This record gives sequence, structure tokens and C-alpha cells, in this order.
Amino acid sequence: MMTKIEMQAMDAVIGIHREMKKKNEPDWEQRRYELAKEIFLRRMVHFGHTTIDNDIEDSVAWADRLIAELQKGK
Repeated sequence: MMTKIEMQAMDAVIGIHREMKKKNEPDWEQRRYELAKEIFLRRMVHFGHTTIDNDIEDSVAWADRLIAELQKGK
């Protein structure tokens, strides 16, 4: 049987392990934002724009598609 201190130590180790595992995983929402922003800016430079709504929607759609492909590679 484990003592209370041993159980607390084990819980702490498990918690640390979970946090370390989270840090190694990409922040996909942040990546999505960065990709959409970069795509949007490049569209403005290279193509001008048709309407801002279309450019925004297209940029987010491309970012989502890239993220989906990146996540497949896991």
C-alpha cells in the first residue's frame, strides 16, 4: 500500500508528464491563424483583391486545408 506522500508524488509526476506532452503538440489554432494571415497578405500583394470577404474566406479555407494535411502526417 502506498503512503499519502507517495500518492501525491505520483500524481505530481503524472501531471508533469501531461503538461510536457501538451507542450510537444502543435498549437493548431495558432498555426491556423498564422497560415490564414500569411495567405491573405500574399493574395493582396500578388492578386489585389476581388472582395475582402472572398479573400478572407479563401485564406481561411486554404489554412484549414493545410492544417488538415499537416495533421494527417502524425
